[in-house]
Amino acid sequence: MFYQLPIFENLCPSWEKVLHLGVREAFPKGSRIFFTEELINGLYYIVDGSIEINLHTVHGPEKVLFIVGRGCIFGEVSCFIGGDAEEASAKTRSDSVLYYFKKETIEQVIAVQYPALMLELVQTVSYKARMFTELLTDELVSNQFTRVCKMIVYLVRFKEIHIESGQKSVSFQPGMTQDDIARLMGVHRVTVTKAVSQLKEMGIIRQFSKNKLEITNFPELIRLVEQPE
Repeated sequence: MFYQLPIFENLCPSWEKVLHLGVREAFPKGSRIFFTEELINGLYYIVDGSIEINLHTVHGPEKVLFIVGRGCIFGEVSCFIGGDAEEASAKTRSDSVLYYFKKETIEQVIAVQYPALMLELVQTVSYKARMFTELLTDELVSNQFTRVCKMIVYLVRFKEIHIESGQKSVSFQPGMTQDDIARLMGVHRVTVTKAVSQLKEMGIIRQFSKNKLEITNFPELIRLVEQPE
C-alpha cells in the first residue's frame, strides 16, 4: 500500500544552488506568509523551519492541507495558475528562513539554466497530488478509527523508522501531537483522542505525545490499517 503523510521535506535540494536568484526572508513562529486576499506572483523555498498550508472555509476552523519543511518549495499553485489564493494561506510552525523567487525569474532564468530544478518542482507537485488522492480515498472508504491508524503508520514511515520483520515495539519522537493529526485529517481532536484510547485498550499503543510515540504491537496496527472495512 502507499504510505504518504501530508508532510514534505527535502524534495527540492537542488534549489540551494540558486539562492542568489531569490530574496531571503526570515519569519518568526506563527507568522502568516501570505493571506487569502493577497496576490501571489512567485514561490518560496524553505532553508530552515516548517510551514503549514491552511484551507479556510465557511463551515468552520481552518484545516491544515499539508506541511512543508526544509528543502521544499511551496506556493507553486498560486504562482503558476495566477490570481489570488482566496481559500488558502501559509503559517510558520517554527522560526523559518525562506527565499522568495519571482515567477519571471523561474520562467526566464531557472527553467532555462537549471532544468533539474524544474524536475524537482514537478516531483513536488506529483507527491502532493498523490497524497491528496490517498487522503480523499481514505475519507470516502475508511472509517475514522482506521484513518487514525493509517495516519500513525504514515508517521512511522515518514520518520523512516527501521523495523525488522516481526518487530512489535516501536518507540520514537514524532514531533507531532494528537491535535496536529486531527488538523491534518480535518476532524475534531476528540476523534483522534478516542481512537488512540481504543488503541491503548487493545494493547497496540502505550503512549502518544509530541515527544514520544510508543507502539507496542506494530504488526497489529498494520493489520488494522490493511484489513477490509
